[in-house]
Amino acid sequence: MSIAPAPSTSRGDVVLQPNYFTSSVYVKALRDDISTLIFRFHEVFSLPGCTKPFALFKNVWLNLGWNWLQFKVFDSRSRHTFLDVTLRVFLERTVRTEAPFTRVVALFGMTLFLHCIASRIYPFLAARIVTLSQNFAEGVRRSDHYVSLKAMPDSLTNAQTLPLQPYARYVLSCLERDHVFYILPKSDLGAANPRDLPREIFTEDGMSFHDQGPQKRRGRPARREKGKKARAALDQLDKWTAEDDHRTSEFDNVLNEYTATKASILDADLPTGSFEDVGKTVVARLKETQKNAGQDDGGMIPQLEGRLDGHPKGIFGLVNQD
Repeated sequence: MSIAPAPSTSRGDVVLQPNYFTSSVYVKALRDDISTLIFRFHEVFSLPGCTKPFALFKNVWLNLGWNWLQFKVFDSRSRHTFLDVTLRVFLERTVRTEAPFTRVVALFGMTLFLHCIASRIYPFLAARIVTLSQNFAEGVRRSDHYVSLKAMPDSLTNAQTLPLQPYARYVLSCLERDHVFYILPKSDLGAANPRDLPREIFTEDGMSFHDQGPQKRRGRPARREKGKKARAALDQLDKWTAEDDHRTSEFDNVLNEYTATKASILDADLPTGSFEDVGKTVVARLKETQKNAGQDDGGMIPQLEGRLDGHPKGIFGLVNQD
C-alpha cells in the first residue's frame, strides 16, 4: 500500500523576536504614540466641566485603542521583553525633567497598561505576569525614579494640575499596595537591561551608503579622473574668488559709511573739549585692558597720548581713509 506524500513537520508560526521591541522600530513608534495620548488627553481635559480626570483618561485610552496593545505578542520571551520595554518607555515620561501634566498622564498610562495584561484569558502567561508585577518590568527598579514618582503629587500645585493631585496620589498608593516596586541601584549605574533604548537602530537598505563618496580605485589615477579633479578645483577657486569680491565690497561700504559719519561729526558744532574727552576715554580703556591682560604694549599708549595732545580733531584726526 502506497503512502500519500505529506510534510514531515507542521509549518511554524511567525513570531516577533525580542530584539524587535528593543529596536528603534518599536521604541520610536511607541514614544510617538505616548505623545499623541498625552496631547489628546490635554485637549479634552482643558474643556470646561471636567470633574473626573481618570475616567476621562480611560475614555481617551479606549478611543485610541490602547487596550489592544497587550495582545501584540504572546510568545513567552518576546512578551516579556515587550512588557518590559513598554512600561519603561512610559516611565521615561514621568521623570522630573518633564512637565507636571505629562508626568501624570504617563503615570496613568503606565498603570492602566500594567492592569490590562490579560492573565485570565491566557492562563499560561500567569507566571510571567506575577514576575512582572514583582519586578515592575524593569521599570521602577531604580531608586531615583522611585523617589521621583513618590514626590510627584506634591509637585502638582498649579491651577491646571491641582485637580490631578488626588488621583496621582491614589494611583501611587495602589501600586505600592500591589507591591509592584522593586528597587535596584540608580539609573546612572545601568541597572536596566538593555541599558539604553533603543538598543538596535534600524536603517533602511542603502541609507548608510548615501553619505559615502565613491571608493578610490587602486593604482595610478586615470586621465579622466585627473580632469574631474582639476575642474572641481577650478570651480572651487571661482567660488572663493566671488566670495572674496563680495567681502571686499562689503568692507568698502562699511568704510565709506564710517568716513561719512566721521565727517558729519567733525563738521558738527560740538562743545569745546568734546574731541578731547573722547580721546581720554579711549586711552583710559586701553590702559584698563592692558592692566587686565598683564602685557606690555611697547610704549604705544604713551605715544598715542602724545599724538592726541593738542590735536584739533582729537582721535578722529588719526584715522584716514587713505
